[in-house]
Amino acid sequence: MIKLKKPFQVLVFSAFGAALAFAGCTAKKDASKVEEKSEPANATKPAEGGTGPVAKVGDIEISRDAYNQQMARTKKRFERAGRDIPVALGKRLKENIIRKLVDDTLIEVKAGKEGITVADAELDTKFAEHKKRFGKDENFQKYLERTGQGVEDVKKDLKSNMLRENLFAKIMGAGDPSDEDTKAYYEKNVDRYKQREQVKASHILLKVSKEMTPAQKKEKQTKAKELFKKAKKADAAGFAALAKENSEGPTASRGGDLGFFSRGRMVKAFEDAAFKAKKGATLGPIETQFGFHVIRVFDKKAERQRSFDEVKDSIKTTLTAREKSKKKRELLKQLREEIKVAILEPGVSLNNKRPSIQPTGPGGKPINPKDLVKRAKLPGPKPVDKTADAKDKEAPKKAK
Repeated sequence: MIKLKKPFQVLVFSAFGAALAFAGCTAKKDASKVEEKSEPANATKPAEGGTGPVAKVGDIEISRDAYNQQMARTKKRFERAGRDIPVALGKRLKENIIRKLVDDTLIEVKAGKEGITVADAELDTKFAEHKKRFGKDENFQKYLERTGQGVEDVKKDLKSNMLRENLFAKIMGAGDPSDEDTKAYYEKNVDRYKQREQVKASHILLKVSKEMTPAQKKEKQTKAKELFKKAKKADAAGFAALAKENSEGPTASRGGDLGFFSRGRMVKAFEDAAFKAKKGATLGPIETQFGFHVIRVFDKKAERQRSFDEVKDSIKTTLTAREKSKKKRELLKQLREEIKVAILEPGVSLNNKRPSIQPTGPGGKPINPKDLVKRAKLPGPKPVDKTADAKDKEAPKKAK
């Protein structure tokens, strides 16, 4: 099926979340070949072995159990993606996990000194809001299984985040960027605020698979031609009715409605046809790797420059988040200087620059994960049917 690229957010509380996204495209066996020394990808078992605490913050010990639990959750995500953890990546994951545990403990200690707490009632409210994002309870349960967590783990992460935000709010306060800074950012990045050419269309999809015989594929094509003839004579309501009755795509229940989309959102053959067509045109059958499409173009929007007034609120949000992130890093650095931190796990140090999860090749040059998949000669992500939107996926509802 074809699916619209639409952001999907699930609340992530770990600093090593970037590594999890990388897991989906990391090669199974030969990924470690990009390192100077080739090692078996499954040789790292960081959640096993070792005794005693992994770090100490002031008088508070960070237990190995806490570390093992986080690493086990990480490994489970890799396993669900059908991927092993290369040795080099395993080392970076270990350091990121310990860093996150240390940072959380530093925040907890500082919050205690500042008299900042999170009441049980506040936590219960936040948990209810978080759970509501998943819609049905069964979706939330699937999320717990997928991430290897229990309800208490989720609450613990929520509480940690709330404590952190409350502390930052008290110590750093809130400061909105000035109009001058906002305007300067717009002028420097004006090209970023161009609204690309867009098309509003609907489609009827008759699926074709590799397993089909030539005769079966021909039958689908013949039916698509018949639907095209009917669609050309139909008005908007008639086209929607044809889609609901005949389309085999996920947008069938919506009458094939794809809404507005810009280039790059659809497979090439589909978007080339849609963007070349005039408003009101009916096209088809258009063949893609997903099957045969009958397309109706309902509207078109030319590329235009969005004005400063249109985007200034968005820019202010961006600048505020950037400044907040910078101040958070500064505060954590200050806390490490104020509160004694001892790393007890061999080979791990917080004095080093935060390790990158991105793999590197000879000379330390970053390697694109897609190139890594190609080098390892393993299949990358399967093609996605971009003509459906994100709500056709099995995912928690967004509160955005």
